[in-house]
Amino acid sequence: MKRIAIIDCESNGSSTSTSRIISISGILVNSDLVELDRFEFYCSNVPGYVPDPYSLWVNKGLKKLKETNMSHLNMMTELHKYIKKWSPCVWGSWNGISFDFPLIQKENYKSLLPIYATNTEGNEHADFLPVARTSKLFYPNSLETNYSEKKNPIFKLDDLGPKNFPDLDKSLHHTATHDCEVTLKVIQKLKDKAKPIYDSALKTTAKDSAKKIINDNQIFTTVFYYFGKARSFAVTYFFNHKLYNWPMVFCLENDPRDLISLDYNSLKEKMKRPGKFIRALPLKHPIIIDISYSLNTEPYSAIGKNKLIERSKIIKDNPKFAENCSRAVAEIAEERAEQKKSKKDISAEFDPHNQLYSGGFPSDPDKEIMKKFHETKDWAERYKLVVSLSDERFKYFGLLLIYQNQPDALPKKIYNQIHSETAQRILDVKQENFTTIPMAEHLIDSIRAEKDISREKLEYMNEIDEMIKEIRATYEKALKKEIA
Repeated sequence: MKRIAIIDCESNGSSTSTSRIISISGILVNSDLVELDRFEFYCSNVPGYVPDPYSLWVNKGLKKLKETNMSHLNMMTELHKYIKKWSPCVWGSWNGISFDFPLIQKENYKSLLPIYATNTEGNEHADFLPVARTSKLFYPNSLETNYSEKKNPIFKLDDLGPKNFPDLDKSLHHTATHDCEVTLKVIQKLKDKAKPIYDSALKTTAKDSAKKIINDNQIFTTVFYYFGKARSFAVTYFFNHKLYNWPMVFCLENDPRDLISLDYNSLKEKMKRPGKFIRALPLKHPIIIDISYSLNTEPYSAIGKNKLIERSKIIKDNPKFAENCSRAVAEIAEERAEQKKSKKDISAEFDPHNQLYSGGFPSDPDKEIMKKFHETKDWAERYKLVVSLSDERFKYFGLLLIYQNQPDALPKKIYNQIHSETAQRILDVKQENFTTIPMAEHLIDSIRAEKDISREKLEYMNEIDEMIKEIRATYEKALKKEIA
């Protein structure tokens, strides 16, 4: 069994595209969850990026930004040394599928490093938040949780830590290392108290193995989370999404005979309404467990296993029904994409920060150039390598890396252009796609105006305000020079 590397990031914002990592920690464990190694890195603020004041308050990241002398590029370089050292392994996270992994990929992209280093070359991704939700659903005593007003269990690490492990070191609270340690302890508890769920979860971290389990089981249980609650579903594999290639499953509480008789337009219209009978099961560490789990819940306990198998067989024996559903799913997705496209901010769409996935993979020659960029320490040579890149996205970020780390290595004209464009970007009063100086200032004022704000929070906001003022002064000078 592969080793597990628990990883967590603290960032200066909530957007995976435009936020930057300010600290990152990892703990490597063996298959028995015994610690083998760990790392913890902090970095200073990246020139040209404005931290989000609320995020810095939540993760208490201001001190890290101010006191470390490690640059962001150095931090990312050191991170990749550990990725290489620990590979291959399962990179485990808490809500990593939604945040940490996309953030790391986009930071790799902006740092000219191998983008998918944590889920290629034998590495796999695991997200233990859905595993914990599933464990709590079927093994209620596996974790102690607080509950929301609607009586749903809360799975924030800040809640789970004190609730389950009161002896945790409180001095590490709100740090990446703390979150790694709590995640590891939660995993250990799930392995002990909900072992069948834990064992099943470790079989679906790789796309190929998850796909095989989906195809090999006529019916199985999965868990979807929506409206603040984890819900079990008895499902059968139906088809792959034509646009996204995700496995689509049929939810077997529905009788397919009621749907097969519908004409195409009626079928498509029904699929647009609430109460989906087809759901996506992307191969991003999906929950795939034995059918017995859903059979212990309503409505499946009333329907019974034989009836679920019969419904699954009806679906498999009606390829035309699958073809119509597949076509309708694709058309609905295309229609929604068109609606979103009409509302898109064109400037945001063409911002290189937002083009990692839309722009595709770097070419092999560009990969080789980026590799050489990191192998050489000569910044003049690095500049020559960057301008030889064929992909404008990587050229853009390569020049930014030099601007942020060794600006003297840039020709004066290029430096002035980047400095001026950066000033315009972060001083823009209309921009809403990333944190600007005006947005940060407005947020600070809003937080200061909170009723009954604590002295600690107020003083913290004042410290952040001083930092933002320094950034403003630097970039206002750039605009004044441009006007002059």
